[in-house]
Amino acid sequence: MTEQPIGLIIADDSNILIECFRQWIVDIPEINLIGVVHKTDEVLSFLNIEKDAVVLSSYQWVLKQGKSNISRIIHNNGGTSVTLCLNSNNYDSIHSLIGIGVKGFYGDMTNREELLRGLSDIKNYNYYMAPEILTEFIKIGKLENGNNNPDKSNLTKREREILEMVLAGKNSRDIATRLNISKRTVDGHRANINNKFGVRNTAQLYKKAAVYLTVL
Repeated sequence: MTEQPIGLIIADDSNILIECFRQWIVDIPEINLIGVVHKTDEVLSFLNIEKDAVVLSSYQWVLKQGKSNISRIIHNNGGTSVTLCLNSNNYDSIHSLIGIGVKGFYGDMTNREELLRGLSDIKNYNYYMAPEILTEFIKIGKLENGNNNPDKSNLTKREREILEMVLAGKNSRDIATRLNISKRTVDGHRANINNKFGVRNTAQLYKKAAVYLTVL
């Protein structure tokens, strides 16, 4: 059975950004562009027809609409996933948006491939955060355990350092070279990190680490 394409609504008031989004998704069969809108009410009108659509917008557009309107979009029909393409390092604002239910965050290095990967993760796992944003949260200590048990994800300084590199796509050999330690030592730290997060591999670690990002 062929998987249904991801329904996408582009919401923004910048024609340049809208055209950029259009160019990213052109000829991608996994994405179905439902419509391009400029205001909250227009988004809601489309969502009355396509209840499972993902809304893609910019950080600036969200600020203009205000949290109350974004909350209306998110909670419309109980299931909308709002994805933001962020060009901001304001991590307190990102925390605030997580708090109202925003489920996806892209960063400055977003490209066509990452856009599709993020949209797929949102549909399949209900969450996506770009690696550069996720690693920055970890670096500044914004990683919190979702089970309110701080011991479970109480990483040492070295484990936190290695986790940043793992989530940035580095393998054990690269990390060992960077830190001037043996690959075996790196593998040991990675095993400890996985144990603390209750995961078996890097893919699971990435998803679990993203879920632990909550409003502090």
